[in-house]
Amino acid sequence: MNSRPFLIALVALPALAALPALAQAPATATAMPAVPAHNCVPPRYPSEAGLQKRGEAYNRSVEAFNRDFKTYGECIKKYVDDTKLWVKAAADAGNKAIDEYNKYAEEIKQKIEAEK
Repeated sequence: MNSRPFLIALVALPALAALPALAQAPATATAMPAVPAHNCVPPRYPSEAGLQKRGEAYNRSVEAFNRDFKTYGECIKKYVDDTKLWVKAAADAGNKAIDEYNKYAEEIKQKIEAEK
């Protein structure tokens, strides 16, 4: 028995299936957009230097620091939440592309099987 026709068919089938993909122009690589840095400003820690240790000015600066520290924390939390949404959107887009490819590959497989 001559196995040459079988080997030719075995090599030709995947090659024929790949022809449409090879005929397309290669996609140009696009750089992923950079994730912007946060613009949250940390508050300046109040120093006792130059202020009375328990004076009213020092107390006000501590209160201002506590308020600003809370605002800084909220800003960082919002940045992290927004970045997580961006990452999820990017992952969803990648998964959608994979699903599209898999669906197309399955359609091609079915067409090849139907032509046998």
